[in-house]
Amino acid sequence: MPVQEEPSFQRGPHNAITDVAGVRVGHVTLIEGEGPLRPGRGPVRTGVTVVVPPGDLREIYERKFVAAVHVINGFGKALGLAQVAELGRLETPVLLTNTLAVWRAADALVDRILAAHEGIGINSPTVNPVAGECNDGYLNDIRGRHVRPEHVAAALDGAAGGPVPEGSVGAGTGMVCYGFKGGIGTSSRVWSSPLTGQPVTLGCLVLANFGRRRDLRIAGVPVGRLLEEPARPAGRPPAGPGEPPGEGGSVIVILATDAPLTSRQLGRIARRAAAGLARTGTVYWHGSGDFVLAFSTAWALPPYLPDEGSYLNPFFAAAADATEEAVIRALVAARPMTGRDGHRVEALPVERVRRLLAERAVPWDVGPPPV
Repeated sequence: MPVQEEPSFQRGPHNAITDVAGVRVGHVTLIEGEGPLRPGRGPVRTGVTVVVPPGDLREIYERKFVAAVHVINGFGKALGLAQVAELGRLETPVLLTNTLAVWRAADALVDRILAAHEGIGINSPTVNPVAGECNDGYLNDIRGRHVRPEHVAAALDGAAGGPVPEGSVGAGTGMVCYGFKGGIGTSSRVWSSPLTGQPVTLGCLVLANFGRRRDLRIAGVPVGRLLEEPARPAGRPPAGPGEPPGEGGSVIVILATDAPLTSRQLGRIARRAAAGLARTGTVYWHGSGDFVLAFSTAWALPPYLPDEGSYLNPFFAAAADATEEAVIRALVAARPMTGRDGHRVEALPVERVRRLLAERAVPWDVGPPPV
């Protein structure tokens, strides 16, 4: 058997999922109030993020992009994934928000799509909205369900290509990753197709809200164990029964590519995102909801990319690389935040991490500074 060559990757021009032509990202960030939790009133530390395939809402519904789903650990409330897994098609933008807002956000998306397509439910099939969630209740008044239809509409209307804001924005506003402030991260990989010689792009966006601090690894170095770790962030209540401290949380991974792939091939690629997450230190604890959705923007017409390893292996490696980097970029971009009841989450001490890696002669490059 011939030895597979390591693909030669570059980052895309924005090192973002938007490097896949036509893909857009929109955020709405909600930060209001401070002090003690008043359920239903605040403080608010949440938001919504949308990843929009090429086209307007009507075109996305009618075109139905080839897609696949991989569930790493199913402790979550994501909507619409079962139909994507069954049919291999994505027909809406992908929404990200907090756990108790996911139904309201999906309902708002359906309203917008119905307004854009008068035939849905009459002479066209119903629509399958896709929405993912993570729990931001440590910082946010999650019971308040503060994400409203107008916030979803604003995220959709504001979705754009180009650089993507990362860290504590949109759905990532109240998220915590490896005991530090987490949130939105993105990355991309570009290489030459061995089939056509043309450039291929794979982009990744994550909503990172998972992991124990002592497990964090960066560039293979056990950074979490090398950093001072308090027993519990100030004000944080003990974990509930059966849930060890820091072992809950979730992550949503969205992969997009411009390559012509089948749903089965996209599913194989989606599974490699778990390798990238594992490189950062997670082992997917009992209480973690870890979901991957992958889609292709290529028109779904034969011939598809062949199944040979020489063609697919670069996608596997790119999915792992981009996912790993997207998580680290979320940590690098996020800033400290104080939320309900004085709960405070510090940012990753980036300069200290750089020193720790430099002391071990480990190069660290996470691309251009996050937006």
